[in-house]
Amino acid sequence: MKAKAEPRRRRSPKGESRRQEILDAATKLFSHGGFHTASLADIADAVGLTQAGLLHYFPSKAELLLAVLRQREERVLVDETADAANKGIAYAEAFVETLRRNEKNPVMVQLFAILSHEAIFTDHPAHPWFRERYAAVVIKATDQLAATIDETKLPPGTTVESIARLMIAAADGLRLQWLLDPKALERPKVMNEFFALLAPYIKKPD
Repeated sequence: MKAKAEPRRRRSPKGESRRQEILDAATKLFSHGGFHTASLADIADAVGLTQAGLLHYFPSKAELLLAVLRQREERVLVDETADAANKGIAYAEAFVETLRRNEKNPVMVQLFAILSHEAIFTDHPAHPWFRERYAAVVIKATDQLAATIDETKLPPGTTVESIARLMIAAADGLRLQWLLDPKALERPKVMNEFFALLAPYIKKPD
């Protein structure tokens, strides 16, 4: 029999505000130097706390990192849900809109790029998080694209899942190119061009 989970401790408004300050500082520092370069002491100093004081809010540096990633993902999810629900736009358009919105927050784009590259090593604390995230994104993208792509029209051996993985790979590669030289390309425009290549494989309306 599973043990009952302990109830979550309710945080005071002041404690919640301080916790958010720590997350914001950690986001900025992790985005500049990655997980290993930014120390707990650096993050604590940025918000006027001792290292022991910071550990009152987050029990370890690894837990703080995961909290930063979860917050980033929650914000993206809220935005994507709003796009789909409020605008009624297609998945491809919502995907491009997310890229367009992200460009307004380069710190978050850089954070994701640095941490995802660091996390290829299995001993990195974010390795399981990124592995699970990419698996979930592939499933979601495949399901969404399957609603519009006629798999029977694709070249032999190509599947909707393959298209989903290519889409994700394109977005990741464009992120890196944009971070290296923001003036070299417009990510939303290039992704729209990628989706235009799928036009011959789109299902005909009933």
